[in-house]
Amino acid sequence: MSQDGKTLSGQDKAVVIFNAPDVTQNTQYVVNLTVSDGTLSSTAVYTLNVKAKAAAADDEDKTTSYPAWSSSQKWNPGDIVNSNGALYQCKPFPEGSWCNVAPAYYEPGVGNAWADAWNAL
Repeated sequence: MSQDGKTLSGQDKAVVIFNAPDVTQNTQYVVNLTVSDGTLSSTAVYTLNVKAKAAAADDEDKTTSYPAWSSSQKWNPGDIVNSNGALYQCKPFPEGSWCNVAPAYYEPGVGNAWADAWNAL
């Protein structure tokens, strides 16, 4: 059953799963769960507190704390770079020696064989 971005699944099952939407402010949901065998029934009330998802501040953006990838820069195994908003780490030697050559092939996230030299983080 789904309503207003909330889903409750598990009807006629031993396990019930409640998926709440992302919220911008702390929200409380009350779920009444009734179990019945056709003759007897029992109801339990559950209160779920969903915390608001914290918005990342601009100064907390992890990609800006790493240097932007550049073909003119010398990269060493273990170096972490920002390439097009994503982070990549130069692989250990011997693969890491490819981090500095042939951008058409090894530019992180872009080159034809970038994954041979870089790990996406």
